[in-house]
Amino acid sequence: MNIFDFFFEQKKKKIFPDEIAFIYSESYNIDLVNHVFPGNKFRKVFELLSLDDDFIKVKFYDPEKISKEDLYLAHEKKYIDDLFNLEHTEKTKNSELPLTDKILNSFLFGAGGAKLAITLIDEYKFVFNVGGGFHHSFPEHAEGFCYLNDVAIASEIYLKKNPEARILIIDLDVHQGNGNAFYFKNHKNVYTFSMHEEDLYPKKEKSSLDIGLKSFTKTDEYLKILENSLKRIKNEFKPNLIFYLAGADVFENDALGSIKLDMIGIKKRDQMIKKFALEQNSKTIILTAGGYSKNFIETVQIHIQTAKVFLGEL
Repeated sequence: MNIFDFFFEQKKKKIFPDEIAFIYSESYNIDLVNHVFPGNKFRKVFELLSLDDDFIKVKFYDPEKISKEDLYLAHEKKYIDDLFNLEHTEKTKNSELPLTDKILNSFLFGAGGAKLAITLIDEYKFVFNVGGGFHHSFPEHAEGFCYLNDVAIASEIYLKKNPEARILIIDLDVHQGNGNAFYFKNHKNVYTFSMHEEDLYPKKEKSSLDIGLKSFTKTDEYLKILENSLKRIKNEFKPNLIFYLAGADVFENDALGSIKLDMIGIKKRDQMIKKFALEQNSKTIILTAGGYSKNFIETVQIHIQTAKVFLGEL
């Protein structure tokens, strides 16, 4: 299916623009040469959404840069100081991205987007951040492509205002959300669910529920396992707020993962999460998370498809 057929297919369903808000900043984008991380995918997703008639009535919000005070809610001060000084130390060296002003700025606006999302969620059922989901960042060190853990920061801000809230993190990126698992391992108000490729980076931490998939798991098996996992969560935890890390890297053509979902399978995955959220009567923040298709436009297409699932009817 080419991208024009893709958009035509998506237009067949009823849309509900008043139920969802979108967050985007041009500062999300970073220029990386010969790097597997698609640092400009955020701009392309935003550009194509802006050209789509379905999104004419949807509001796009521009986040502010996160403050140091907010960062300290989820990250150690010494680590934040090293980041702001652009120092390569024991705390920053495990990142697989360069450490520059522009890249740090991208993460500061990304965390600002997550903070804005928890404000907008009072008004909307769904908030879609065209970015975020940097789940490998730990309280005291960077890891993978992640300097700041936007979900942890936003969760702490939200719980500070709503101490009785119950937060569910649904992480369907191909990599385990080890930073979130570690961060919330003793937090009774946060349930972490990670369904990921088991024999793949990173070193695993213990989530509330981990589902490690065999490499080369295909669509039908994946969706069945996800269905059973969601049934289990229903019996264990009742969320007020869901963070959904809608990773595009479970796609069959991804350069870093070996899970073999096709495009329709990813759409069904997103529909399952939306249905679950509606059944739980839980507000939901969607984050694009990972995606490293060998064809750049496929990663963009997957993120747009996710946006359309949450914009329209099931």
